[in-house]
Amino acid sequence: MRVKTYEVESMTEALARIKEDLGPGAVILSIKNIRRRRFFGLLGKNMLEVVAGVNPEVKPKRRRTLEAIREKPRPPVEPRRVEEEEIDVGIRKALDDVYADIIKKGVIRELAQRSVFLLDDILSTRFREGKELTFEEVKREFAGRMSQIIPISGEISIDGDKTKVVALVGPTGVGKTTTTAKLAAIYSIMKGHDVGLVSIDAYRIAAFEQLKTYADIINLPIKLATSPQEAREAVDSFEGKEIVFVDTVGRSPTHQIHMAELKAYVSSLNPDEVHLALTSTTKYQDLLKVIDEYGELSVTNLIFTKVDETTSLDSLVNIAYTTRYPISYFGIGQDVPDDIEPASIDRIVDFMLNPDLMGKILENLRSKRMQG
Repeated sequence: MRVKTYEVESMTEALARIKEDLGPGAVILSIKNIRRRRFFGLLGKNMLEVVAGVNPEVKPKRRRTLEAIREKPRPPVEPRRVEEEEIDVGIRKALDDVYADIIKKGVIRELAQRSVFLLDDILSTRFREGKELTFEEVKREFAGRMSQIIPISGEISIDGDKTKVVALVGPTGVGKTTTTAKLAAIYSIMKGHDVGLVSIDAYRIAAFEQLKTYADIINLPIKLATSPQEAREAVDSFEGKEIVFVDTVGRSPTHQIHMAELKAYVSSLNPDEVHLALTSTTKYQDLLKVIDEYGELSVTNLIFTKVDETTSLDSLVNIAYTTRYPISYFGIGQDVPDDIEPASIDRIVDFMLNPDLMGKILENLRSKRMQG
């Protein structure tokens, strides 16, 4: 990969220089704030250090030597090319407002900058190629690009003859038991699969009784395990079932003894998937600490609960982007089984993009196209 580093005052400047040097196929690799030093070691203005790269197969523009330029006179600049360059500059300036809006929503700077870079490429390409300039079309293309940055797994799949074991883990109070009941009901009643339930939350009898109540209503077998060995035996007893959901004991990620105990349970289960349940109302930095501690449990997916209790998805979006764990479900209420949905990039894009701001940019581009 061809890599270049830029020190710039704004992302508008960075995007222009990156596209000029590396072309539209370039990707931003990293961004950080720096302070440029002046004379005698004094600190100067705040700057951005942006590292971008392009794959080797994308050929960079050839640079002509000074002699070649002198020997061959430059052709006159085509008016259409000048107009397109003006359009590109206009798009970048307009996207400054979009960038500021995304930052205001709590999205981390690196993701906000990458999002604006994608939008810049989408809008300028669609304008040049004469493609439709509607918010719905731009949003659809942006969602496709964002799905490569923020991983979404969606609903749990069942394939093969082997019983699939799915364990739900997470701190206390995130709604693991309710989420387990929702998934069990969906896969049993709505999808028609043969389902088993295991609870290893022996420390809170109420939690087992809650899950057992749901199991009785939907006519599912359930077993309580009070040790790692019993947990393994409970899962083995459901051999032949298509899927077994395991509701684990809620633990504080800062309590080392409790976490070690939970790890012993999960190891004995040897689950096919481990879904870490988190609340979308928790602060980003706190979520990072939780994920760091629960990472020892071989987490494969994230479930975000209480999505209905917040108007901002910044923590959810930032965590998914930073950790790269795919999101499987969004919990959107307490009702079983209705208030859960497979995760989708559309909900994230709806949060990130302001339709009014994007509408103004697109209206301006449509006007420019008609004038041309």
